[in-house]
Amino acid sequence: MNYCIIGEPNFKRYFKKSVSKQYEKTTNITCFDNAIIVNEHKRGFGVFDENYKLIKNSLQTRRNKSQFIPKFKHDNIPYVDEEVVFIGNVNNYFGHFLLEHMNRIYALMDKKYKDRKVVLINDKNLQFVPEYIYKFIEFFGIKRDKVIILNETTRFRNVCIPSQSFNCRLYNSDSFAKTFDRIAENIPDEEICDKIYVSRAKLDEVHKTWGEEKVQKVFEKNGFKIIYPETLSLQSQIALIKNCKVLAGCAGTALHLALFMKPGGTVISIKRNRRPACNAMIQNNVNKTKQLNGIFISGSVETNKTFHSTTAPQIIGVNKYMKQFFDEYGYKYTDKDLGVDDKAWQEYESVMAEYNKKHGNSLSRILKRFLIKYTSIFIPGRENRNNYRQWLKKILDY
Repeated sequence: MNYCIIGEPNFKRYFKKSVSKQYEKTTNITCFDNAIIVNEHKRGFGVFDENYKLIKNSLQTRRNKSQFIPKFKHDNIPYVDEEVVFIGNVNNYFGHFLLEHMNRIYALMDKKYKDRKVVLINDKNLQFVPEYIYKFIEFFGIKRDKVIILNETTRFRNVCIPSQSFNCRLYNSDSFAKTFDRIAENIPDEEICDKIYVSRAKLDEVHKTWGEEKVQKVFEKNGFKIIYPETLSLQSQIALIKNCKVLAGCAGTALHLALFMKPGGTVISIKRNRRPACNAMIQNNVNKTKQLNGIFISGSVETNKTFHSTTAPQIIGVNKYMKQFFDEYGYKYTDKDLGVDDKAWQEYESVMAEYNKKHGNSLSRILKRFLIKYTSIFIPGRENRNNYRQWLKKILDY
């Protein structure tokens, strides 16, 4: 797997430093009789053995940090006479579920565990489990009636705990790759397209990327099929992407669907923010999982530098880095394709003005972000830190 970076020097330094820490990991599966799957909701979750000792394999890690493990009452715990597989917790963000909550289900490919029910902890007290969670699990080959959504702490006859097969920023594994190979195999072919561009242009103002229409037209001129994921069923998205050889689009969740591609393909990720920090190392880890080549391009032309994850508007255009990419890879374009879309720029500035009016100017937002980030480090446990950050964001209107 190779990668190419076309962008600012500070982005190149950030990327190379980040991906230098990534590695491949071997997975393992452990089973425990009379184990307790604990759901203390906002206070945390995890799996404990029959002697109330934490089973470390159940920790959900991001980088080197894991969720907060709570204290829980040891009496009157309900008992279910079932052998189950613990696969994590319910998450109502599509991208997070894809990367962080499908990373234990590989255990069901082992004939020893294939007939077991799977357990997902509803730690956020969601009234409705997102449909895509059931769909992913069904596409993997597990019927919906085999899924247990756990709302309270429960003891089971036996709990199988697969280790994480993917950590967004740190490691990947063959088990994670095989998970998505299995799903792709179970999805019937639809239209076969060698080159696909996934567009954010039809999303709402909070999620769309301004100026993308002009950029994607160049890709369309060069044989890419433009798709809008939110207009397609999950099955159709997978069916299209699993057979493509080149997948392009703005950095984000849609490009993580590259997990369904075959080895040897290429993912073209357009960076949509000007600050060095972005999700490129996560996409690189996805690419490594499936042995895909990566091209990372700085496409932002925004006036207010943003981070990748933000509610602030972002704008891209055919800047010098996009033009460099088109030239180096033999893309055809005309003079009209260059520069920024004037209409998109006016819309961007209008939305940006409203955003600044509501949330403060760029310096104000940087100070708020600093306060949120560095005061939260004193809060013990990932779940508690996250709850604190959400509270402070609301207070500061960040």
